[in-house]
Amino acid sequence: MSKQDTTSTKMLRFRRSERHLHWALAIPFMICYFSALTLVIDYNPDPTRPYREIISWVHRISGICLFVFPVIALLINRHDIRIYFYNVKQACSWNLQDVKFLFLMVIAPIFKKISLPDQGKFNAAEKINFMTLMGTYPVYIVTGALLWITDGAILAFFIHFGAALIATPLMFGHIYMATLNPETRVAFSGMINGYVDRHFVQHHHAQWHKDNYHGTVPIHAEDAITTEYEEDKEKADKKSSEENLNVLKPAC
Repeated sequence: MSKQDTTSTKMLRFRRSERHLHWALAIPFMICYFSALTLVIDYNPDPTRPYREIISWVHRISGICLFVFPVIALLINRHDIRIYFYNVKQACSWNLQDVKFLFLMVIAPIFKKISLPDQGKFNAAEKINFMTLMGTYPVYIVTGALLWITDGAILAFFIHFGAALIATPLMFGHIYMATLNPETRVAFSGMINGYVDRHFVQHHHAQWHKDNYHGTVPIHAEDAITTEYEEDKEKADKKSSEENLNVLKPAC
């Protein structure tokens, strides 16, 4: 890795394949969640209210998308499948630092002198979110399908509803940290273009940064810190050069 890579103010936090899968899950899930919330709050007390059927079909179609979109994202990025296994391993790997992080993160905003333990690619709270998603995702798909194709699937309904209740604080907490919390919302760009401020990573994911730049990682998932940018730039430069050659080429 070049000196420029290690001193840049921006670094690649999430690769294109990771961003594809994230949004393939997040967008359908949020539509599923809020359409279900509308059905429960607005239409369960009075099922005769207008547009109930539309909201119901929005929920069903988004449920289909919740299954189909991630599969498409995985197929499109099958060449980069190692990064998914790497992330799963990171999310499921726990140590004493993670436990300490969970206890201290609540009081750290109040007591400024408290310093949180160094974290890896995902902090302990993100790991809980990640693991909960992995555990409940198949539950949503299976129970949702049962509720659609069968009548009176009471057990499936309660399991489906219970999984949604579990997801509620995690989803809103994730949205808050990503978009509203002043200290962490600067990293939202990581899920848009992949890049975040290096100082943010050094502070919030110090262990991951140290492993990335001062050691080795289990697989070469992080070797592509600037690969995507460089590949895109190389393609753009090549295209520009070809266009210039065509302009300079004498007409026959």
